[in-house]
This record gives sequence, C-alpha cells and structure tokens, in this order.
Amino acid sequence: MIIENIEYSDKYNLIRLTISKEKFYVDYDLYYENAFEIDKEIDFPTYKLILANDEFNRAKNYALNKISYSQKSTYEIRQKLKEQKFSEDVIEKIIAYLDSYGFLDDESYVKAYIRDKDEISNWSRGKIRFMLKRKHIDDNLIEDYIYMISDEREAEKAGFFADKKIKNDFSYENRAKVFRHLASKGFDVDIINQVLNERFS
Repeated sequence: MIIENIEYSDKYNLIRLTISKEKFYVDYDLYYENAFEIDKEIDFPTYKLILANDEFNRAKNYALNKISYSQKSTYEIRQKLKEQKFSEDVIEKIIAYLDSYGFLDDESYVKAYIRDKDEISNWSRGKIRFMLKRKHIDDNLIEDYIYMISDEREAEKAGFFADKKIKNDFSYENRAKVFRHLASKGFDVDIINQVLNERFS
C-alpha cells in the first residue's frame, strides 16, 4: 500500500492521507511519528494504526458536531455514535475524551433540560421526570433537580391547562375530564386537586 496524496484538512485540523484511493484522517502525532510522505509504502501494522486513528477522528468530529448544536447527555452521544456503527472501543474513548474536556456534563444537562421544559414547554414535573428517565439519566440526578420547579409553578401550569379545558363548564362530569387531562400531562394528584378545587367550588 502506497500513500498517494497528503493534504491538510482545515475543517477538521487533521492530515488527510489517500491510500489506495481511500481517504483517512490522522492526527499530527501519528503523522510525524511515522514520517508519512507521498509514495511511502505502508506496512500492515501501520495501516491498522491509520485505520484506528481514522475511526477515532471521524467519531470525535461527529460527536463534536452533534454537541455544537445542542447540549447532549452521555447516553444520547453514545447512542448517536452507535447508530453510526463506530466500534464500542472507539465510543468509550470518545466519551472519555469529551468528558475530559468538559463537553459532557449530565448534571448541567439535567438542569438545563428541566429549566427549558418548564419555562418554554410548560411540561409538568412528571413528564420531565419521565423523559429524563427515557434518556437513561440517573434517578438520583433527576430527583436532585426536579424540585427546582416549585409547587406554585406546577399549579400555575396546571391551572393554565385546566382553564383551557373548562370552557365555563363547571359540571361534575367536566371536572372528571379535566382531572384526566391534567393527569395525562403528568401533574401530581395533589396539584390537580388543588387547581380543580379552586375552580370547581
């Protein structure tokens, strides 16, 4: 196998090697350690190093691209890397790399997620808790921060949804419908009863 071309990639800050018409992205350490140059013959052990370095760099850049758009949990990044068919060994190395540079912080992720879903989406604590569990966030971490949302704030959101459903119908039957509606949105029974008792007297 012969190195046919060597280019610098501005986009990824890596060296792009062309070997047998295939392109491989390697970092500067591997490039200088092996004194790569055009027309240099590559033996199989070196080729394996290039393959491993290329996979790591592709996975790293893919992950960095994902977190540049929005904050991601460790689980979300791991799943996205799996979807791209990166090896388990490389995935674990990428997780460790991102964590070492502070790019993955599940605690900050949880706080930001709770704040956004409460203030922007008007989600209940129950729905937020459920969605975070689906993202495989540690239960203790969820419970540490879910009560950033006060009971007063929960009642305010529940009241907003209740008022939209009541529509001046204060019958017993409608109260039951509104109760079910709020329960389906994940509000606690105590919060629901408080809100309904204020409106159905």
